[in-house]
Amino acid sequence: MKFIVLLFTVLLQRQTKQQGYQRNNGWYLRLLKPFKLEQMGTRGQILVYSLLVGLPCLLISFGLNYLSGVIGTIVSIVVQVLLFLYILGRDDFSSRFKDYKGCWGRQDYQGAYHCAQQFLSVQEQAQSQTPLQLHQSVQQAIVMAWFKRFFVFAFWFLVAGVSGALLCLLTFWFYTQSNALWVKSLLHALAWAPVRLLAVSIALAGDFVQSFSTASRFMFDFESSSQHVLQETMFKHDERTDESFDCTQAVSELEESNQLMQRCAVIWLLVVACLTVFAGF
Repeated sequence: MKFIVLLFTVLLQRQTKQQGYQRNNGWYLRLLKPFKLEQMGTRGQILVYSLLVGLPCLLISFGLNYLSGVIGTIVSIVVQVLLFLYILGRDDFSSRFKDYKGCWGRQDYQGAYHCAQQFLSVQEQAQSQTPLQLHQSVQQAIVMAWFKRFFVFAFWFLVAGVSGALLCLLTFWFYTQSNALWVKSLLHALAWAPVRLLAVSIALAGDFVQSFSTASRFMFDFESSSQHVLQETMFKHDERTDESFDCTQAVSELEESNQLMQRCAVIWLLVVACLTVFAGF
């Protein structure tokens, strides 16, 4: 059933994507606001987390497991697809760097810089960045966006169902309001396995010879951040200099990065399909 839900959700997401779509999390932030999490101690934060993150996920899990029979199965699939679609969001991320690619096509560096800041939310930018540095920052932002918008949720959906994916999303929203170190550590733990599986997928779908050794090196590394793992796996062997960088190649390289992430998503879907057929997953 997980494969059916995942496949239907991905197909529905592709058909309903909207440029600039914002997932509505105002209702959840309003629930958190009265608790003043930043002023609470750790015990109080854990209690609120259990009440507003753990408990809803458990109730959803028990509710879905309670549904049985043909009608119950259909209702369960529909509820899971709708909930998982909400978790993934419907933002057409590819359209966000459409203008950016157009600027590179015209070799308009200032325009590309403006698009990167405004539409891609590339942080830690400075006007002194060279075209190569800006291009590398945007490539890394695209890969991280794929991880945060799809792969981490897909992993926890496959492990713990739609409740696991929702737990991951609500934990992130909880952290934006609390900034607690223990929640940050929890987010790091939630991202540890999926980011390393994505790194291996990148090696399989991309340059296996250069990338797999790097990806395998992080398999038992519990300290490196998700961004560092993906950056090292994909871009470690990029030895270009500012002088050798050709702006006309930027557009094709961005397309290649995006297509690589799409191939990784297909690999995950195929693995889940095989597990469903041969292991009854």
